Amino acid sequence: MRRILIIGMGQIGNFLSKELSKSQEVVVIEKDAELIAKAKETQDVLAIEGNGDDPAVLRQAEIEKADIVLAVTGDDRTNILASFIAHASGVKKIVVEVKDAKYAEYEGVIEDSNISLISSSSIISEKISALISAPFAGRVEFFASGQIELLKLRVDEGVPIINEKLRNFVSSPRNWTFVGLQRDHRITIPRGDTELRPGDFVFALGVPSALEKLKKLFNLKIQKVHSVIIVGAGRVGCEVASALHANGLSVRLIESDHQRARAAAEELVGVMVFEGDGTDLEILKEAGVEKSDYLLALTGYDENNVLSALLAKNLGIDRCTVLYSNPDYVGVLEAIGIDTAISVNMAVANGILNSLHLGGEANISLLYEGAGEILEFDVTEHTKILGVPLSECKIPHGSVIGVCIRDGKPIFPGGDFAAQIGDRLVVFSLPSAVQKVEEILVS
Repeated sequence: MRRILIIGMGQIGNFLSKELSKSQEVVVIEKDAELIAKAKETQDVLAIEGNGDDPAVLRQAEIEKADIVLAVTGDDRTNILASFIAHASGVKKIVVEVKDAKYAEYEGVIEDSNISLISSSSIISEKISALISAPFAGRVEFFASGQIELLKLRVDEGVPIINEKLRNFVSSPRNWTFVGLQRDHRITIPRGDTELRPGDFVFALGVPSALEKLKKLFNLKIQKVHSVIIVGAGRVGCEVASALHANGLSVRLIESDHQRARAAAEELVGVMVFEGDGTDLEILKEAGVEKSDYLLALTGYDENNVLSALLAKNLGIDRCTVLYSNPDYVGVLEAIGIDTAISVNMAVANGILNSLHLGGEANISLLYEGAGEILEFDVTEHTKILGVPLSECKIPHGSVIGVCIRDGKPIFPGGDFAAQIGDRLVVFSLPSAVQKVEEILVS
């Protein structure tokens, strides 16, 4: 068990402490008394009130005993200063979240140290680029070095798969499987006799070539995106605009702040910038929303993002994605017609978790504000289910082994499957089962 010090208990720190305290010793530092009180009441952590860049507070937290320090306050300077103190205290691994791109200059200072910078804007930009490549999906994640893809797909009226048992749709050859079902704002593990209803969302795990089969089952419109409207020229909006333009897409950017709009116009060569409010119908029309394929609402204001997306949908745009921070919005956005919603905090938390590689886990992805998880595990001689047929394994209720990568090739396990040394297992799990999953799969 490692000792992990988390500095900052905002939404990102809260997600991380909840997840990591399941299997690690966690200490948290937060200057907000209410957040500290909440952490003490709801989590199995040692909670200390104070500033994360205060040496006295860090000594109180016994920073020198920490194996890992995660600096995730809302202030970049605090995070960086705390990381330098942690480094001087001999901490082996330090992860720092930074929001402002200018702090990338610190990479040259720390490239030979044990400090890792996690850029929230870069993480979100990568997620959006993946969504643009698969605009029919509500979520796209990659596992096993890109060999396996997770798609979140909506079940609409009239699709062939409605009111049919899932066992009737097992692919042959096996190259994908359903691992999760989202219904009425809850995630469960589907069974063979599960029947899908309109309004459900399913999580399909498989190889990218399985798309053709899923396309028929869900009546998916596979239309390549050529033109994108971005609302918001902040760090995320500009980084996404630059990346999409570099990939050959036509990009138009809307920004209400005069200085930001001017800076974006100077910085983003080839991107047309419109100064105006992204919630103004006339500005959206002027930017060409009616003739565009995709709208990305990426301002720092949840309500503005939602309104921009709804107006764009009303004008006839095919797909839209909004960025949000308020966890209360999860589920609501899909219900009102938003195609895809990206949680800023969940995206960053996933990026940080994946940088840690704890206990044999090669990858972790939290879904739907933590209501479901995808985990990767490497099988070693210490793995408890090594060599045991899956039908005889006591896989925890609320979890399923979705796929195994063996010798570089995917295997979708049946009852006679037995794990071998060197396998990589991709597991879908509910939070209630994660600890038991780790007990049988972690070395």
